[in-house]
Amino acid sequence: MPENKIPGLFTVYYMNQQKVFETRMLLDNKLKTTSSKENQNGTTKRASLNAEAELNPPFLTKLRAKLEGSVRHEKQEKIVDTLEYVNTNSRMLADIMEHCKAPESGTTLAEGDLAYIGDVSLELINEEEIRGIMAIMSGTFDGITVSDAGDLDIGHMMQSFIGDGAAFKLRGNRARRRTPLYAKIPLDGEEMFESGYTIDDLLIGKVGIVGICKGKITPAQMKSPLDYFQQPDDPKRTPQNDIVICGKNPSPTAMTGGGNRVEQGYYIDILAVIQAVSFEA
Repeated sequence: MPENKIPGLFTVYYMNQQKVFETRMLLDNKLKTTSSKENQNGTTKRASLNAEAELNPPFLTKLRAKLEGSVRHEKQEKIVDTLEYVNTNSRMLADIMEHCKAPESGTTLAEGDLAYIGDVSLELINEEEIRGIMAIMSGTFDGITVSDAGDLDIGHMMQSFIGDGAAFKLRGNRARRRTPLYAKIPLDGEEMFESGYTIDDLLIGKVGIVGICKGKITPAQMKSPLDYFQQPDDPKRTPQNDIVICGKNPSPTAMTGGGNRVEQGYYIDILAVIQAVSFEA
C-alpha cells in the first residue's frame, strides 16, 4: 500500500487508548450514539357514484330518483428505523486518522505534525534488555525471598523498581525514505497490545504508525528513568558527550559517548500501530 494513502480498514496492534480518546475529544467532543430514519408511505383511493333512474309504476306518478355519493379509502404507513452507533476505540482512531498528514516521497515531517506513516518495518533496539525485563514482569522471580531482609520478595521488589519507565525502544525503517523513525511503547502491564498481539507481531512485515512528530533525535536520547540506574559510572563521560547540535541543516548522524556513529531520525509519539487491510469493495 502506498505510504501516502491512509487506510479505511485496518487492524490494531497497539493503541495508547488514553491518548486516542483525548485527541478525539479535542477534534470533536460529540459522539453519535443513535440515528433515526423515517419512511412514510400513503395510499388514497377515491370512487364516485352517480346514478339516475325513472320509474313509471301504474299506481304512482312519475318517480325520478337520483343517487349521488362518493367512497374514499386512505391508508397511512410509517416505518421508523433506529440505528445505534458503537463507538469503539478503533472507530475513534479512524476519526483521528482522517485529520492525519500522510507524508509523500520528497516531503518531510515537522515537529507537532499529526501523521500517519505507512510501510514501516520495525526493529527492537533494546531487545536484550527488554527480554529480561519481561521475564521479571511475568513473575519469574516471584516467591524468591531474602530472610535477612524480613522475607523480602525479590520478584515483587524488582517489578516495582523497573515497572515505572521501562519501554520498548523501536526503530522504524521506510522503504522509500532514508531517515529512520524512533518511538517508545511503555511496558505497563500484561495487556499492552490489542487482540492478544505481542511485541514480536509488530516486528513482522510492515506496519502503519499513527502519532505526533517530536522532531529529530538520536537513539541515545530515548531515555527512561530505568536507564539512569543501568549506566555504569564513567569518570571520562561528560554531559557534552550527549549533546546533539541542531542548526538549520542538522547532521543526519551524531557521535555517542563511546564514539559510535548513530543515525538521527524522527521521534514519533505513538498513538497507535496498525496493519492496513486490503479488501474488495
